[in-house]
Amino acid sequence: METINVNFDENNYNIYIGKSVINNISKLLNEKTKSKKVIIVADSFFKDSIVKNIIKLLTDFEIHTHFMEAGKANKNMNEVLKIYSILEENDLARDSTLIAVGGGVIGDLAGFVASTWYRGMNLVHIPTTLMAMVDSSVGGKVAINFRNTINGIGNYYHPIFTLMDLDLIDSLPARDYNSGIAEVIKCAIINDVNFYNYLEQNSKKILDRDEKEVMTFIAKTVKIKIAHVKGDIREGNKRLLLNYGHTLGHAVEISTATNYQEFYRHGEGVSIGIMAVAYIAEKYFNLKPSIYKSYKQLFRTYQLPTSVYASQVGLMREALIKKCLRNVLKDKKRINNHLRLILADKIGNASVYTDVPFELIEEAFKHIIKE
Repeated sequence: METINVNFDENNYNIYIGKSVINNISKLLNEKTKSKKVIIVADSFFKDSIVKNIIKLLTDFEIHTHFMEAGKANKNMNEVLKIYSILEENDLARDSTLIAVGGGVIGDLAGFVASTWYRGMNLVHIPTTLMAMVDSSVGGKVAINFRNTINGIGNYYHPIFTLMDLDLIDSLPARDYNSGIAEVIKCAIINDVNFYNYLEQNSKKILDRDEKEVMTFIAKTVKIKIAHVKGDIREGNKRLLLNYGHTLGHAVEISTATNYQEFYRHGEGVSIGIMAVAYIAEKYFNLKPSIYKSYKQLFRTYQLPTSVYASQVGLMREALIKKCLRNVLKDKKRINNHLRLILADKIGNASVYTDVPFELIEEAFKHIIKE
């Protein structure tokens, strides 16, 4: 097991990474709180597995549960109100604990509930996907969707501890596992060329989910994310770099989805978005094409998409390009009507730019979107 200490301003907690770390939950809860009241908010998929095990481990606690389908369509206020009702009916107070068991949707929604109930109750994250481990469960972003606005209602709120159990990685479908690796690659590109080289050189072991390598790259990615969040909780400066590839990638995700039914996983959107901003960077900085080709090869090695095929999502190419351009202008990271794009002029070094010509962004979409 590896323990990573997180110290964000007034928030100080540990992330525990390793095999069967969930077995430590009773001991950790007893150390962190005197209250014996707990609510588990979980993906229904884990009702008879992880949650059942957690309930057995917490024999001296009063347990309440709320299960939900983990699709993005359920990341809304209706689901939040259901959980509030359970909290109120059973007198759970701010010293009670909410345990979030699931991927990013569950962590975001449950974290939002915890942050708002009595202005903040105890929160424990148990992320069940690689993406949630390396991305959404770290950094304190919690939110729900409002109508068509993704994460429109949100907050910044941190857990009392997080358990990243590597047993959960073994059972992930390949597509979900690979999607999480896109965020790992992103962190390497913006921060550490040696880590990028490691991901190139150890791809076979990583794809085979070698226990040592999984522990290594998760811990490294989490530390990179913590370093970028520390001192910039609300994304005014260096935390913005974590959005590398997200502005254009998110536009692709939204534009190809139907009623929150995604065509691309988030990590797949990120890999496509990174290829788009790599194209922009090549033109903007007059870079050699070798960097773009390196990204493309690495994403393909990890079975991640590097282009969008309009016919696969049931759209004409020109219509999809226009849709992506409309959606990219809604990006919440814009300031004074200017898009803030993160570009890397070399592997391991990225910065925020607000002067990228919109014509170049349009050109990038035309480059990555095929017939």
